[in-house]
Amino acid sequence: MSDYHQPGYGPHSDGPQQPYGSPGWPNGATPGGGYGYPSDPGHQQPDPGYQQPGPGYPQPGPGYQQPGPAYQQPVPGYGPTPGYGTQPPPSPSTSPAMWSHLGALLTVTAGSMVCCGLGAFVGWILPMSIRANERHKHDPYVRHHATQAVNFGITQAVMAALGTVLYFASAFIFAAAADETQRNSSGLAVPLLTVLGMMAAYSISGMVCAIIATVKATRGELWTYPRLIAWPVSKG
Repeated sequence: MSDYHQPGYGPHSDGPQQPYGSPGWPNGATPGGGYGYPSDPGHQQPDPGYQQPGPGYPQPGPGYQQPGPAYQQPVPGYGPTPGYGTQPPPSPSTSPAMWSHLGALLTVTAGSMVCCGLGAFVGWILPMSIRANERHKHDPYVRHHATQAVNFGITQAVMAALGTVLYFASAFIFAAAADETQRNSSGLAVPLLTVLGMMAAYSISGMVCAIIATVKATRGELWTYPRLIAWPVSKG
């Protein structure tokens, strides 16, 4: 019988080679796959679940360790890019939001002093124009503060109108109901001063709230006026 020759296998030390599956091989085994012949002292049977790698599969080098269960192969094209980290959220547009409150406050206070109280009726115009601007229509931060300032200006205008009506109505009622002696006395000053005191207290409270809103808008924080100072007439 001719000897068996195959690249990678030398002549067997026990004698001539036997073909595949011959009775000389235990259980009809065949050589190959890097395992020694059955007659070699160092021969080890492969694990039952072992699968031979396909042709051309690169063998791992010395010191190779299999990845653990929690290991995940990186996906090509994904993962952190060198020089780029997690992008921070964009900073809010604090300047338009601040001017919404400050513009309404200056219009109500300074405008009233210059134009004999007319500024209290038009404090909502500037924040309304800021909110309607094309650059701020899709900015929720600016729209929130501008809407709050619009409500503040509208509330101040309504309260200024009510205060004016209440002032003249109290004077008319007192003059109609009082007798000649009361008309000549200082009794008319009591209701008028009461109305003026109430309106002054309300105006000061509105100014304080508007200043707080301006500071909050400058810091990038959301803030809502008290309902007594800014009725939620307009929704953002």
